[in-house]
Amino acid sequence: MYWNRRIAILVSALVIAAVGTSILAFLRRPSLESLSGLSGPAEISVVATEGTSDWTDYATGSDTRLAILLTDDDSSWLGLAGGLKSIGVPFRITRDTKTAVRHKVVMVYPAISGQLLDADSLGMLGQHVETGGTLIATQVLGGGLQGMFGFDRIEQSRSHSEIRFTGSDPTLSFIDRVEEETVRIGNPDDETQRIGAQSFLGASTVLASYEDGSAALVTKASDQGGHAYALGFDLGFFILKATNGRTGGASRNYGNAYEPSVDTWLRWIKSIYVQEEPHAITLHTVPEARDLAVVISFDVDYTHSMSNLEAYTSLLVEKGLLGTFFVQTKYFDDYNDKAFFNDRTLPILSRVATSGMEIGSHTVAHPSGFSGIPLGDGEERFPDYQPRVLNRARVWSATILGELRVSKFLLEHLTETEVVSFRPGYLATPERLPEALEASGYKYASTATSGNVLTHLPFRMNFSRGYADTTSIFQFPIAIEDEIPPHMNLRLASAIELAEQLSDYGGSFVMLIHPNVTGEKLEFLKAIIPVLKPYSWFGTLQQYGDWWIMRDSVSVDTSGTETSIVVTVTSEIPVYGLRLDLDPAWRPQSPLPAGMTFSPGALYIEESGTEISVDFLISSESP
Repeated sequence: MYWNRRIAILVSALVIAAVGTSILAFLRRPSLESLSGLSGPAEISVVATEGTSDWTDYATGSDTRLAILLTDDDSSWLGLAGGLKSIGVPFRITRDTKTAVRHKVVMVYPAISGQLLDADSLGMLGQHVETGGTLIATQVLGGGLQGMFGFDRIEQSRSHSEIRFTGSDPTLSFIDRVEEETVRIGNPDDETQRIGAQSFLGASTVLASYEDGSAALVTKASDQGGHAYALGFDLGFFILKATNGRTGGASRNYGNAYEPSVDTWLRWIKSIYVQEEPHAITLHTVPEARDLAVVISFDVDYTHSMSNLEAYTSLLVEKGLLGTFFVQTKYFDDYNDKAFFNDRTLPILSRVATSGMEIGSHTVAHPSGFSGIPLGDGEERFPDYQPRVLNRARVWSATILGELRVSKFLLEHLTETEVVSFRPGYLATPERLPEALEASGYKYASTATSGNVLTHLPFRMNFSRGYADTTSIFQFPIAIEDEIPPHMNLRLASAIELAEQLSDYGGSFVMLIHPNVTGEKLEFLKAIIPVLKPYSWFGTLQQYGDWWIMRDSVSVDTSGTETSIVVTVTSEIPVYGLRLDLDPAWRPQSPLPAGMTFSPGALYIEESGTEISVDFLISSESP
């Protein structure tokens, strides 16, 4: 009995020692001379409290803008405003019908009904169309205006997931691809992931139908050339669901394919505005008046990836291009990998930064469960912040703010560059990521594929990926990624085709490449770059984001007569690399100021201040 107890005690001691050794190994912090004595960041990240965006921030502008008559403050108008910003249509929001009908093109949102509009307002909208104006309405639920839109009554449903454009209306002339002809508004395989919609019964002219053949978009023209368009779902709400990544699998493709279910609706509104407003001007979506915005980005999250960085950097330098390298600051060993953020690899990272490439954050721990970890307190600091990935599903001692703050701090210290761009591992996007990014000093995110958000255009991220408030963080969806089979070099043709599709309306072409290997991925880049270069702008995510912030601050208004027009441009930031698209019949009345050039249909501002005014004559000659 005595010896049995001794043996048991000895075994227990050995087990405890083994466990202790494992814990010590688990918590081991590899020696990093480059980080010796480093501590930070010192400042605390304070996360803002969610508020409610104010529609009156968009209440100014000339009568030549598109007017949004807001019939309900408590609606998803923020989605509509963000979408119009992205596509470049100047707009003005008002609650006053008299103000709205001074504009040639009026959009009533979120609905028309006798409960939301009084008899006088309903009469003014009808008169607007009768006298030659254009009216776009979502959800015509009542008010006696059915005849103006050309239908008898509506039928409510939550069974629709697709809309197919079938009409030949001039406003649909841009639709020439199958992905544009049929767009998604819900998941056809999951009835819980659909939105409420209305079918228009007895419609005279149908421009688009649901999958069961019922009318989703109808129109009618007045005798005086006015047009009324009725759309059977809440477009602003749909845009917010999509850009917040909440459509529940509505996309036809996760990535590497054309998914313009949001963009097609925005292009349709733009088409109406340009065709119906005589003084219409829109903002182009790509820097330097190119057709496509290309960002080549890399996710550095594997031991051997660090060794491959120089091969990719050399290729970009050889082509005269810059890229964005999202780097994981992994300074410990855990389930995922060994610590590759070490004294051997940090000089490589330094050389990448010195070559002019952008360095962005790719978190500290790279957990697959990033979406489920706590927010944190905003005081996480290196070296005390010590998260560990335990297995594919679990991570220990990690927070969202810790992943953001500590990775940014280390990258900025080691590369002596500003880190403003972020991409999470596995593209995991916690609900509170937008405000956490803002609190941590970031400006730009590339956290979702275009398929996941149903758009190929940049947009502002909303607070908590919700519906009420916006943040300062811009999202740049990923068009091409490298992990879906086959290898990238075997799908070069489809990538080029996608780029051509996006160039039709100035989409963004963000590439995500893991530099874990060189071979086929370098081959892909070597082949696609010269094909895209003739019509594309190339730059880092930071360069693209800086330009997008400038564009977002630009306001364009016009005033004038039937023969002359004054175009006024104001901006919070000096304007650069921005094209304004206008009527080809316009001609400048006098020589343009330095930094501007004109060609029929376009005014290009290469470089200017924050206030610009140009006088145009309307040419009587055909352009």
